[in-house]
Amino acid sequence: MPYLRVAKTPLIKRTPLGTYLHVPYGFQLESFFPIMEIDESVEELLALCDGTRTREDILKQFSEESGEPVEEFADDFDVFVEYMIGEGILEWSDTPSFVEPFHKRNRPFSISFDITYGCNLQCSFCSVEAGAPHPDELTLDDITPFIEQVKKLKPTPLMINGGEPLLKKEMLLYILEELSPVEGVTVPVLTNGTLITKDYAQQLYDAGLEIGRVGVDGHTAHVHDAMRGKGAFEKTMQGIQNLKEAGIHVNVIAVISKMNYPYLKEIRDFLTQIADSYNIAPVYPFGRATPDMILNQEETFEVKTVDMISGKIETLVAPRNRCDAGDVIHIAANGDIFPCFYMSSPEFKVGNIKENDISEIYKTDVMQEVINLTVQDFSQCSECDIRLFCGGGCRGFAHAVGGSYYGPDPLDCESNKILVRKIMENGEETTKRLLQELLQSTRELG
Repeated sequence: MPYLRVAKTPLIKRTPLGTYLHVPYGFQLESFFPIMEIDESVEELLALCDGTRTREDILKQFSEESGEPVEEFADDFDVFVEYMIGEGILEWSDTPSFVEPFHKRNRPFSISFDITYGCNLQCSFCSVEAGAPHPDELTLDDITPFIEQVKKLKPTPLMINGGEPLLKKEMLLYILEELSPVEGVTVPVLTNGTLITKDYAQQLYDAGLEIGRVGVDGHTAHVHDAMRGKGAFEKTMQGIQNLKEAGIHVNVIAVISKMNYPYLKEIRDFLTQIADSYNIAPVYPFGRATPDMILNQEETFEVKTVDMISGKIETLVAPRNRCDAGDVIHIAANGDIFPCFYMSSPEFKVGNIKENDISEIYKTDVMQEVINLTVQDFSQCSECDIRLFCGGGCRGFAHAVGGSYYGPDPLDCESNKILVRKIMENGEETTKRLLQELLQSTRELG
């Protein structure tokens, strides 16, 4: 008799407008996809889908706890299970095996891991100012206990970054070989692509790499190399080709600054030609990025919506109460742990993987403050109609630019207001309707 369990451990987000079920989606750190609003009874049902109970066990226990006869809700339960299986959230298993039915805020949902700050390029916007490796970077022996923890935590994804992670070949291949067989763990690698020979691409594939994320910031060598260095474009294009020939999904990410913003649409069109999937993001004020590189709010809006080729703005609309700091943790190349990449200054350090189990960091004062912070805690957001659309923005940006993570997010605040206005003017009908409902509900909260 089969046992019912979650296939992807979901995250429950509670907001003043309701409780929403989010699931890991794809391979981006920020990809918590809200699939539905749930009520208390659905939450109670999902809590029973832990891989140790059959359909009959779940129906019986829910009946005992709710006081309702099984026949009153059995048909609805079957419809719900069929839908959740179709969404990839639930699955049947022939053998009992316990699976955490919900992500709890005592472990990370996703992890960003810089395995080195060494890099063969000197990109003008590099957020970590990569170049020479740091003398205190983790060794293979240092990360072995951490990798064993990851096998149990099953973050989605464990994003491998740098610097240029391909420079640490032994460590990179070890991580892939250890984690690629683990069900539920995705390990994308973010690279500049210039070091990917045919042989290296095959080794990455053999080690289990499924997704290579490659930085491409221009549609021509002239534009790309102005940001990455002379000759980078040609090597990156060859690296992408080598990844594809090895059978690895290529996700290309373009970082847009004042330098390449004039070519935004040309870059978008180019990415659709060379990649299996792509993302476009504005440059952020970290590392080597200087103030004159940072986009204004209108330009940031254009970057966020450039791939809406139809002309109608279509985006996810669901209440958002906070940013994802604490759910998406960051590990520096020396092992220091932070609530997220954008909160990786010394005052936010919550541990080090050489000294601390990942579960321990959630007991620290810093992490407790971060994960319990919501948009209601920010005075500048208290009367804003779109506060539950943007969730108060990024706390890391607020701290980096304004010096306080309780302050406004100067990068996304105005661009989100522009986005809301543009949706009202030219939004896809469902997006527009959902946004109108969200804004009206927010106003009614006062």
